[in-house]
Amino acid sequence: MGFQDNAGGIVLDAVLTDIGRKRMAQGSFRIDKFALGDDEIDYELVSGSGTSATFSKLENTPIMEAFGGQNSNINYGLQNYIREDILHLPELNINMLIEESATSHTDGFYYFAVNTQTARKLETELGGRQYVLQNNKIEQTKIVVESGILSEPGTIYPTLINKERYLAQMGLYDKYFVAYCDDRYVDMLLTSPENSIFKNDIADNLYMNFEPLQETIKVSLPSIDDNHSSYRIAATDNGVIDYSIEDTEGGTPVITHTGQIHSSIAGPRSGIFALNFKVLNEMTSDSNNTPDYRYTKFGTTSNALFGGSDLYDFIDTTIYIQALSSDARINIPIRIVRYAGT
Repeated sequence: MGFQDNAGGIVLDAVLTDIGRKRMAQGSFRIDKFALGDDEIDYELVSGSGTSATFSKLENTPIMEAFGGQNSNINYGLQNYIREDILHLPELNINMLIEESATSHTDGFYYFAVNTQTARKLETELGGRQYVLQNNKIEQTKIVVESGILSEPGTIYPTLINKERYLAQMGLYDKYFVAYCDDRYVDMLLTSPENSIFKNDIADNLYMNFEPLQETIKVSLPSIDDNHSSYRIAATDNGVIDYSIEDTEGGTPVITHTGQIHSSIAGPRSGIFALNFKVLNEMTSDSNNTPDYRYTKFGTTSNALFGGSDLYDFIDTTIYIQALSSDARINIPIRIVRYAGT
């Protein structure tokens, strides 16, 4: 539904979805609730001191037209939480601190090799295995996603009591997530088992096991568009906590807060999971074979990505992750790469 305050009155442009038209034909159409969103607003238009010109741009942002698609209007709706005393909302973050967690390149992309030949080339070009995801790989390098409160260090420590106060009691503990992947390239999403392990002890030793990654089944939850499928992910509990060890030897007491070298979340933590994926088989040919048409249609072919003589075909895509309790979201930019030769 589109909304516009047209000075002399309010204009509502309502278009029913397929389900709405069905209910209307059955005589059972009734508005039970509604949601509000501001997808069309670019808040970066207002910057610096906020001059009248920048505010004018914000106020005159074009209004979206109403569409009949189920998810055409609101992708980032405004939230209504069950508690009125929530002061801190969880966020999703990529953990690049632990062994086997994927590290993004300086251009912001996570590089994904469609075959072994490409993986070896990329590991040499980028400087290590941690920079390269490999097609259909259920072990080694993977993307690790955490949910929790990104507080400033020293404000809200990630203790068990704070996990209970700020997450569990507020209904913000993220156990389940939805991933949206582009069907034009992604054949299967691989995620860590629900009984994975990620915890530390009082000496700050890390105990971790996200393997083997397993196939995640597509679900019928609404997706962001017709090209993406939805996958439900069950995370494991992030058991890395702050034991606050106090050292009284040598005079002034020193408190050591554990867990900081293992987690990218400074505050209380909830769920954590790892992921990788498998692309369509047609996209995995090596440099001795003709590349799949998708590289030409949706990406770039025979490109010297790193300035040398080696050429690559690649497609840029994004995996969207949404937490089902807090509605926190993160977009993960992926560069799908195929070595094309020299």
